[in-house]
Amino acid sequence: MKKIVIYGVVALVGAFTLSSCNCFKKMAKNTDQISVVANPEVLTLVGNEIVTDVTVVFPEKYYNPKAIVKITPILVFDGGAIEGQPKFLQGDKVKDNYPVISKHNGGVYTQRIAFPWDPKARQCVLELKVEGKCKEGADFVLGGVIPVAEGVNALQENLSYADALLIMPDDFKRVTHESEQVNIMYLVNQSNVRRGELTKEQTKLFEDFIKENQNKDRVTLGNIQAKGYASPEGPEGLNERLSKSRSESGKAAISRELRSLKDLKYDVAAYGEDWEGFKELVEASNLKDKAMIIQVLNMYSSAAQRDAEIKNMSAVFEELKKNILPELRRTQMVATTDIQGKTDEELRAAINSGSDLNVEEALFAATLFDDCAKKAEIYKATANKFNDARAWNNLGVALGHQDKWADAENAFQKATILSSNPALANNLALSAMVQGDLKKAAQYLPTANDHTKGLASINNGKYAEASSNLEGYNKAVADVLNGNLSAAKNALVGNESAKADYLRGVIAAKEGDAVGAATAINKAAAKDPSLRAKAQNDINFKGITL
Repeated sequence: MKKIVIYGVVALVGAFTLSSCNCFKKMAKNTDQISVVANPEVLTLVGNEIVTDVTVVFPEKYYNPKAIVKITPILVFDGGAIEGQPKFLQGDKVKDNYPVISKHNGGVYTQRIAFPWDPKARQCVLELKVEGKCKEGADFVLGGVIPVAEGVNALQENLSYADALLIMPDDFKRVTHESEQVNIMYLVNQSNVRRGELTKEQTKLFEDFIKENQNKDRVTLGNIQAKGYASPEGPEGLNERLSKSRSESGKAAISRELRSLKDLKYDVAAYGEDWEGFKELVEASNLKDKAMIIQVLNMYSSAAQRDAEIKNMSAVFEELKKNILPELRRTQMVATTDIQGKTDEELRAAINSGSDLNVEEALFAATLFDDCAKKAEIYKATANKFNDARAWNNLGVALGHQDKWADAENAFQKATILSSNPALANNLALSAMVQGDLKKAAQYLPTANDHTKGLASINNGKYAEASSNLEGYNKAVADVLNGNLSAAKNALVGNESAKADYLRGVIAAKEGDAVGAATAINKAAAKDPSLRAKAQNDINFKGITL
């Protein structure tokens, strides 16, 4: 950009020298000391704006005390021009409120220049239109145009926003466990099953569950478990024997009721004093001193100590004997089943044939396909059939991966009617960012994940902050924008995608490695041919043969 700056100084001198306004003629002296610098020298896309800072340094004994200068930035590109906000400067003797450039000491001014983003402006020139006058109230006279910077670094557009989209997971289980149980209750210190303890209603439910699952397709019926327990009062050894006797008597009683069923297998186990059950019942009760009882349980690990301390609370212990301890003298008879879900092959076949799947199966089936269009098709059908928030959200994710962001946002909005899952705010922030509505995106950012917040930081020009929140490819983009090329290369290690190869080409170009840049772009274009045309219109590759 040095040549552009020198040319700009010459143009400025010519403008002042040719002006009919006498105060400008004297400003031609020492013009070779004027400095005009754009930082960055290549304009940068930040959010929705093309930005740079332009600094002009005037030497000592240069600026006429009576001069007022108006400097207007203009972005010129094929098919258009955008005029920015002008900047006014004045000499020492001008009675106005503009920044003063001293005749004796010279002066410096810096102007933040920003233009709304227009994709046609990738190849452009930033010019400063210089106008001046020597008297207040007079018209400004055009002095000339200074070219300051060339091209727009639109690397921000290379960000992969879809990488930060969040799926709402399905609840598909490869194996589902179901169970049915019946409790056989006992009197204190007893292990015999009393007449009428097992009612017809109890045993029928238990029996029906076993019958239904004994020979059912995809269902494995486990062994019927007899779990014997004792209430935690009295000698620990007695309670161990009681729980064993209860599990055995419970198994004998239920097996008589199920004698018409063949090939049943039983597991008999004794669990002794049921302190865990005791604690759960106390916590769920309305006992006045339950906090004290829980404290005792937490303080002592010895069953004998616990028993003794609780019995010392005589008033409470009477209530425990009446309402809590009887519930623990039992045998739990438990029947379990393992229900085998559809295999991946069956799910794919069902999708391809249009067979019915439940919502969990359909949501999981979509993950078995790599093609985003196919995923979107499955999620859309699932969303329409079940009106499930997860299906709408995941449809939006699949659409986002296809760069159909307006449609993705519509799907996310439908999901928000049904759910307040934080993934939705995250995804809406991303869709708003991609579509250029940064104000709207900011509304969703507080609950977004770090990846999405990092992308927002890039859109705000905070590249170092963004890098700390990102990883992988998007971190590499932030590091390149921040000038940390070494960190960018490290972030791309192991990424062999076309977009990663393209970014390696940008890094090589910035390092002055024209051969490396061309090699990387050739590699990227072999994977995605559209990237060659993109590179040829990218200011980062100016002067490099691709």
